[in-house]
Amino acid sequence: MVSMQDIADRLGVSRSTVSLVLSGKAGSRVSEEVKNKVFQTARDLNYHVNDLARSLRTGASKMIGVIVTDISNEFFGRLTFHIQEEAKKAGYLVLTLNNNESLPEFEGMVRALIGKQVDGIIAVPPSDGDAVVSYIREMGVPVVTVDRACEGLEVDYVGVDNYVAARSAVEGLLGDGFKNVALVALDLDILPLNRRRDAYVDAMAAHGLQDRTDIRLIPFGREEESDLVGILHGMRRKDAVFFTSRRAFTQTMAHLAWSKLTVPKNQCLLCFDDVQPYLTARNEIRYVEQPVDEMGRKAFDLLMDQIRGRGTCGSYLYPTRCISNRKK
Repeated sequence: MVSMQDIADRLGVSRSTVSLVLSGKAGSRVSEEVKNKVFQTARDLNYHVNDLARSLRTGASKMIGVIVTDISNEFFGRLTFHIQEEAKKAGYLVLTLNNNESLPEFEGMVRALIGKQVDGIIAVPPSDGDAVVSYIREMGVPVVTVDRACEGLEVDYVGVDNYVAARSAVEGLLGDGFKNVALVALDLDILPLNRRRDAYVDAMAAHGLQDRTDIRLIPFGREEESDLVGILHGMRRKDAVFFTSRRAFTQTMAHLAWSKLTVPKNQCLLCFDDVQPYLTARNEIRYVEQPVDEMGRKAFDLLMDQIRGRGTCGSYLYPTRCISNRKK
């Protein structure tokens, strides 16, 4: 196998110079001419970094794992993107995995990542995933959770206050005169979704509308017509509908279109999370915006602090804002 020393000998430069160039750390310390010669010689000799040898030598693999629950969800896609951008700057490779809200898959992925000696893991744990996150800690691997906190565990967490954000958004609906408000959610026992549902129930009760609470659940992972037919017709009798997640919103909108149904005129739709592509609709659409770019960067920074031995566990909650396609 070709080594850096082979490249150095071919060019008559030091091994440290070759190392600086190939790692992208040469900066102005090495001339552009020498850099180009190093890269060309590496290509000519078919040089590749021996990651295993490097990890054995340095004790670091320069890889981190990111496990999300639904990569098709734009929130998790954008979150992963921002983590990867920060990782690239720090010279880290990101291994991204999707557990599809499955606890067995989550555990298998964690064990696989630890087996690959990743330097740390950023995870969105599925329901009942606390024990697996605890296992990561027990194995001495740095870990940060995003979107879903593991209550009772000393683990860094990045997210938003789901109850406060949802309560404020629903209160906004009620304050603007929408009194017959339904809630549509995925049928999952997940803390953020539960907090958003609690906020809806409490807001309705605070306005004396507890008798009008209407909660409709969509089975996760099943998108047959029968799952939504009752919800579609039921929500058409409401003057506003609160969707506790982007997937619940987009799944419902897709089935409305498939069924050739339209959203009733003057009905307001509220979604927890970004639904910008729908803001051109004739109806009023509001959504709770989470600062996903900041959250991704913060999650990576916290993981790096742990990897470097400087981390202290804590929760980092970001503010949200409610956006509407109608000017007030």
